[in-house]
Amino acid sequence: MEMSNENNKYLTKDLHEAAVLLTMKRSLLDIKREGHQCWFIFENKERCQQISKQYYFDTLLVNARDLVESQQILKNRIFSN
Repeated sequence: MEMSNENNKYLTKDLHEAAVLLTMKRSLLDIKREGHQCWFIFENKERCQQISKQYYFDTLLVNARDLVESQQILKNRIFSN
């Protein structure tokens, strides 16, 4: 779910995908709002694409508790502004 090819950044508006990336220790650089949508911006585009592919094809294993914590972190960041 990429928005642009800007440098080495990976963008997604999918909260669950972003939570997976955060759980997999990808660095969240920023969250940009466009109306009611939020774009999550991560570093290392190539690695994020690999993780996202595994996520969407159901070949990625993550710790459930870590995933829920990552989702909560992202929700807190979205709604704290």
